[in-house]
Amino acid sequence: MAYFSNMQRILRNPAFGLVSMFVFSILILYADPRIATGIALALSVVGYIAVKKYSRLIYDISIITFAIALLFSFAVFPRLPAFNRFAIVEIIFVISLIVMRFSRGKIITRIAKGRNLILKNYLKESLRVAFQTQYALSIHLLLVLAFYLFDAAEVRFVSSAAMVVVCQVLLLIIMTMETVRLYILDKKLFQEEWLPVVTEKGDVTGRVAKSITKDLKNKFMHPVVRLALIYKGRIYLQERDQSRLLNPGKLDYPFEKYMQFNDNVDETLQNSIKKEWGGNDIPLRFLLKYTFENEITKRLVFLYVSAIEDETVFSSLQLQGGKLWTASQIEDNMGTEIFSECFELEYEYLKNTVLLAHQFMNNNRQA
Repeated sequence: MAYFSNMQRILRNPAFGLVSMFVFSILILYADPRIATGIALALSVVGYIAVKKYSRLIYDISIITFAIALLFSFAVFPRLPAFNRFAIVEIIFVISLIVMRFSRGKIITRIAKGRNLILKNYLKESLRVAFQTQYALSIHLLLVLAFYLFDAAEVRFVSSAAMVVVCQVLLLIIMTMETVRLYILDKKLFQEEWLPVVTEKGDVTGRVAKSITKDLKNKFMHPVVRLALIYKGRIYLQERDQSRLLNPGKLDYPFEKYMQFNDNVDETLQNSIKKEWGGNDIPLRFLLKYTFENEITKRLVFLYVSAIEDETVFSSLQLQGGKLWTASQIEDNMGTEIFSECFELEYEYLKNTVLLAHQFMNNNRQA
């Protein structure tokens, strides 16, 4: 499975479409032109079959190039020196890249009609490599032209071999740069937090990177898990971290977390609590689900409550930076903008459920 995954990652790199040109540049100096061209064409066809549709751009160009070169290998190439054969194939390759560039508008327009972002990214990477290759080989052909301005026959073989090596180095640089670029991109994507895109009912319709959705503000709705921590009828509140997207610095519960893609809400809460507070076993109960939206964010909020009566359990949480608020203290400060928007929405529900139940039990005990 890991091997298959690694092969998919390798084949995703469109720069490997240049391998056939690289192999041809080696074989043409030493092998029969028909054998060299045939091998390069075969590599192009195999690559075309193996890779995904919109990563085939370089392979398409390679197939066209070496199909034409194969015809030349029977008629023109036998009468030409090895370096001249290589130069002709390179010219065909660059011309094909230029023709492709002129038709890129039609390609992009056709792809833009679809909604598959993955295919669009494949095409984008292929176009990037194609343009880099076109510029690099165009510069190389200018060097070849300059090379032909000199007629020093005694250095011709050494110079021609060196010119081919220069082309090989350029191709290797492009393939290496794209490989490194995709590796860095994969590493970033692996570390990225992927948030599910949900409807108001909670149905998952897709996913998006957290770093991206922040800039898109309230375009997508994401599930958020919140936990109201209540100790003996008082609500524990602390300032929200300044890095928070919504209401940084305002008073709120100590725990709020985006649910990750493919995660279960209950498991997300349990695992996060264990990680945040050292694996303490505290009572958790689902209380409310509602939607929240403003100009900054859109959320499907899952509100849980942990009502603790045992002082030992509460102390074991080792909370810092906040304090317990009574219902009267909260009500005296409502509307003063010291509390988060979500907390002010949730407080009335907490007051009429959890806090009311606690008050009722206390009255019964006293009676």
